[in-house]
Order: sequence, then C-alpha cells, then structure tokens
Amino acid sequence: MEFIYLSEEDMIKAGVKDMPRCIDTMEDTFRLLHRGDYRLGGSNNSDHGLRTRFPKESDIKDMPLDAPGRWFTAMPAYLGGRYHCFGIKTYGANQDNAKQGLPRSILMMQLLDVVTGAPLAYMSANILSAMRTGGVSGLFARYFADQNAETVTVIGPGVIGRYSLDAVMAERPGIRHIHVFGRGEKSRAVFREHCSAMGYPMDGYREFSSIDEACRDADVIITASSQPVHFGDYPLIGKNSIKQGACVIVTSAVRIDRMYSDDDSQKCVFVADDKRMYMGNRGIDAAPETEEEKKTVTVKGAVAEWLAAGKNVLNLPEIVEDPGFVRDKDTIYLCASGGIPIEDVSWAYECYQKASRENIGQKLNVWEKSSL
Repeated sequence: MEFIYLSEEDMIKAGVKDMPRCIDTMEDTFRLLHRGDYRLGGSNNSDHGLRTRFPKESDIKDMPLDAPGRWFTAMPAYLGGRYHCFGIKTYGANQDNAKQGLPRSILMMQLLDVVTGAPLAYMSANILSAMRTGGVSGLFARYFADQNAETVTVIGPGVIGRYSLDAVMAERPGIRHIHVFGRGEKSRAVFREHCSAMGYPMDGYREFSSIDEACRDADVIITASSQPVHFGDYPLIGKNSIKQGACVIVTSAVRIDRMYSDDDSQKCVFVADDKRMYMGNRGIDAAPETEEEKKTVTVKGAVAEWLAAGKNVLNLPEIVEDPGFVRDKDTIYLCASGGIPIEDVSWAYECYQKASRENIGQKLNVWEKSSL
C-alpha cells in the first residue's frame, strides 16, 4: 500500500494555481452539494469542521494557552460524483507564526479511498485552501456580478484577497479599476506587486484610506480581512456606499449598516454558499457590544437573521442547478462564503489526478503487508 506525497512545489506543478479550472471545479462541487451527493459532519450534515481551542489559563505544564487566532481544526468530508473519495483538511493557526516567518495557518490535506479507507495522497494545502476560497469567490462573480463590471474593490489585501481578486478577474476580464482598502502597508505592497505581476490594469489601481470611498463606485466588492476578536473592529461598509447592482463577496467578517438588511425599500438580496451553515448564526461572528454597534450587522449574521425570519435567502447550490436564473441588474447581491470542506476535497482530487498522470510527487510506502 502506498500514497503520493505532494509538497507545495509539487502542488504547483499539479495545477493547484489554475484558477479558471478551479472555478469550474467549484461549480461542479456545488452541483453535487445541491444533489445531496456528499457527506459532512454534524447532525444536519453541514458542519464546517471540528475546532480545538486551548484554555485561557492552566496549571498544567506546557499546556498551550488561548490567544487570538490560535486553534487546530479538522475538516472531514466525502464528495461523490467523479471525485468519489473522502478527504480531511487539517490546520493549526497561530498569529505569532509571523515572528518565525511562517504563515498564520499551516494546512495539510489527506485524500482517502472511500471504500477501504486507504490513503491516496497527502499534500501541502495552504495554496489549495486559498485557491478554493478564491474559486468560490469567482463562482459568486460568475452568477451575480455585472457582465460589464469595470471596478472591483478589495477590503483586506491579504492572501485571500489576492486569490479572490484573481478569480473575479478571471470571470470579469473587463475590469479596469482596482480599489483597495487595507490597514497594513506590507500587505498593500505585496498586493500591489501581485496585481502588477498578473498584468492587471495598474493605471486604474488606487488605494483608499476610507472603506466607503473605496466601495462607492464598485461593481464587485471583495471582503477578505483577517477576523478581529471584537465586533466593533470588523470593517464597516456604511450607508449608501454600495451601488445598486453590485455584487459583494464576503469571505471574512465585515459589518454593513442595517439599512441593507432591514430596510425593505433597498433592493438587497443575501446569498449563502450553504444556507444550513448559517442557521441560528452558530457563533459565526462576534456579537455587538454597544447600542451603536447594534445599528450594524455582519453579512453572515444578516443571512442568519433572514433565515430565522423566513425571508428569502438565495442558495448558491440551487442557483448553479437553475439554468433559468438571471441576475437583476438593480439588485445588490450580498454573498456569504463560509467555506465548505467538500471544496477542499474536489480541488485536492483534481490536483491528485494530475499528479498521478504526470508522475508528480513522491510515492511513500505504508506497508508491503500489514504486520498488525
């Protein structure tokens, strides 16, 4: 019994950065989600994964302690269709990793034979995970962004902001203006260099000190900032800052003025990647702490509120299966992307298949015959 080990370099050779193909794979994945050809954890088959946190204090020697952005997560899933395999993405996260020159999160992905449980592949998954998140952003743009979009705004020009922008640019190549809001000069500089290297129109590239100014003329808005601890620290898109017909793709916590969620005169529609993940909010975002903060709501929180109130929330898996769907040019689409483990399985499988065909990676032996 053997499996393929794929380093990050191997994953790149295996096509992990092929964004158009990734978006198509995400579309196929959501079709399978709609048809029920998948399994996740939890009683309603919709768990994001299992997260292990540490205590705030402990008398036990060497026990890790809780800190912002510090945890371990396992995300298991089965996906059917042509993939027909089981996968588990695992990662540890620690904001202090940057001090050692490491990414905040370090991710690995394992694929298993769904019949025997035998390992098929074990692979580096940092790029894979960012790609599938970007791929879903591209899928939202495919269905909800103006075909003639000219301006995209990125709130949070980090890793996910870069990959989501790549996906939106793949789907809407007519974009000529890139607006950016980011707090860190280093992340803005890396983002700027990335856009230049990708050949994006730098004469239309602008950095803003105000979120509202960055968003005001945008056809597509991507929110991808890191998640703060407190609700009041989430980026806020204020009143009248989103133009009619815009597509807002939310990959991270962002607040919006309640006019977008509560005022029925506003032509706003919320879209979920999987509605069941937002039932009862399930602790997705922090809660507001002051009366002023309660005048705002996160997009994912608003999805939960609309579902609880019986209001119509569009579901991406249903949209990709509906050949008759047509976006309304005057409606603001607020799209919540929470991340579903089957996305990792499908994109990992695609990379694994190419690696197998082209002899990429290293084959490792588990046993010739088990000595159990």
